[in-house]
Amino acid sequence: MVFIILVKGVKSSGKASYVLAIFPYVVLSILLARALTLPGAMNGVKYFLAPQWNKILDPKVWYAAVTQCFFSLSVCFGHVIMYSSYNKFGHNVYRDANIVTSLDTFTSLLAGCCIFGILGHLAHELNVEVKDVVKDGAGLAFISYPEAIAKFKALPQLFNFLFFFMLYLLEK
Repeated sequence: MVFIILVKGVKSSGKASYVLAIFPYVVLSILLARALTLPGAMNGVKYFLAPQWNKILDPKVWYAAVTQCFFSLSVCFGHVIMYSSYNKFGHNVYRDANIVTSLDTFTSLLAGCCIFGILGHLAHELNVEVKDVVKDGAGLAFISYPEAIAKFKALPQLFNFLFFFMLYLLEK
């Protein structure tokens, strides 16, 4: 897929970026709409959004937050610098930086509400607390979330396909 995009040059990568950037929002919107209609979903969203004040001074939490920011913004990868070299000299990079960081924050909140809505439903189904369903790291994306989607009564295969296809496209 990357070869097909790159073989045509920078202009085709710009066109591919529209699809690769918009498709995850479509999938997240579909999954969020589905998640919020499930029983127990609001408990998951409340768990996600409720601050845990006892951890505010824990350096590990701040380290994880900074790591997430660098990872999600892809700051440390060379393709950001490479693509910026195609900008005109007077291009407003400050505006672009504000747009990208704002969209990154919005995307993280949207994805978090979607994931924790479905985990809230899973906790409701298992009759446990949301914190007992949540797994750290890759276990969340590859164990807890697919397990929750598999319990959907309507078209669980479609939702799983959309979720994993979205993850695949986000890697590109």
